[in-house]
Amino acid sequence: MIKYKGYIFLFLSSLLLSACWDKIEVEERGFVSAIAIDLANSRSAIETNQQDPQQQKNETPLQRDERIFNQNKDEDYGLHENNKFKLTQQLIVPSGLSQAQNSGGNTVPAFRNLSETGDTIIEMNRDMIKQAGRITNVTHLDVVLFSKAVASEEDLFADLMDIFLREKEMLRSVKVAITKEHAGDFLYIVPENEKIPSTYISKLLENKSNLEIAQPLTVGDVQDLLLSKKSFAIPVLNTVNATTINYTGLSIYNDPQKKVVGMLIGDQAKGLNFLNSKDQTGTINLKMNNRDITFEVLKVNRELSLKNNNKNQLNFQFTIHVEAGIAEQYGSLDVMTEEHYKELKKALEKEITRITKQTVSLLQKDVQTDLLGLNTHLYNYHYPLWSKVKDDWETGQHYFLKSNVTTDVIVTIVKPGNIIKSN
Repeated sequence: MIKYKGYIFLFLSSLLLSACWDKIEVEERGFVSAIAIDLANSRSAIETNQQDPQQQKNETPLQRDERIFNQNKDEDYGLHENNKFKLTQQLIVPSGLSQAQNSGGNTVPAFRNLSETGDTIIEMNRDMIKQAGRITNVTHLDVVLFSKAVASEEDLFADLMDIFLREKEMLRSVKVAITKEHAGDFLYIVPENEKIPSTYISKLLENKSNLEIAQPLTVGDVQDLLLSKKSFAIPVLNTVNATTINYTGLSIYNDPQKKVVGMLIGDQAKGLNFLNSKDQTGTINLKMNNRDITFEVLKVNRELSLKNNNKNQLNFQFTIHVEAGIAEQYGSLDVMTEEHYKELKKALEKEITRITKQTVSLLQKDVQTDLLGLNTHLYNYHYPLWSKVKDDWETGQHYFLKSNVTTDVIVTIVKPGNIIKSN
């Protein structure tokens, strides 16, 4: 009897053991690392064979095959020319990550791009699962790219972002960017030091060593900004050649208009970073006595205050504290002397003031979009006043446009740099 009880116990114990009866092996999953969304009728350099000769010369065999295949596929899909969107997904090929080689001795690609046209993202995604031959998974998604053409259409960017936010497996840390050209083309740009374009793009967006670059914008950030009805900046990328992408500047998303309305590039983007006191570093070049001097910006802090309560002409003042060092200089200027130190300090303060004023002017006069945080400042510190102007801040009475914005820049040069010359 005891013997039979032992058998019964073992049998029942086996039923209690956990088992992955519905598991899907890693090899059977299609891990999506990047998504690009374009208008269906937008022009793709890769898919329409319009690359310049140098780009086609430098493209990989995978890029060439994908270009030819997609070109032929687009011709077959001529009857569907009224489709609204083109969706491109980049799937990771695990064997390519381990530098495995196929029988021909060629390196196995570490990614595969699939594209589809349609009227809805869900519809296209379902069709692409059939192409992939496996269940797609977005838990490893790095970046989502929207073409400028998509982001410039009213309501379209917000509607598309809502789809991603509804995806239960998508992480809020996925980075978002705008592309000047066809977004799908960026998923074919492979630099020599990376195996997957999405990894390259993700690292590019994380770079903080340039004052023209903003903090990475994530899906979670966009959700918070859209829900709070704030205008905001989105990183912009453009292609340089078949192996290089450049961080161009910042696109301006206007919340009342629900679309991208302009761009900040060069000094305009630098000015926004100074005014928003983002954790950025970078350089500023200027001339003194016909000599070039490069300052390295080490730290930026800003204070914002409201000086009056007249809603028809609000006076805001930015006080910007900048710590900088001399990274490079030409000539025999001795920066160790008090006289020259003050001269350099004044010159840098003047240059940063010029840059920030230029940014404020563009935001107020050209695009009428508050990326300066003025509306948020009123909400946080002057709520009764904010209640009176909130509905006409960027539209209607345009209280943002009527506001007067001044900047007070205070520079501290914390180190002179390596100097071997003096007067």
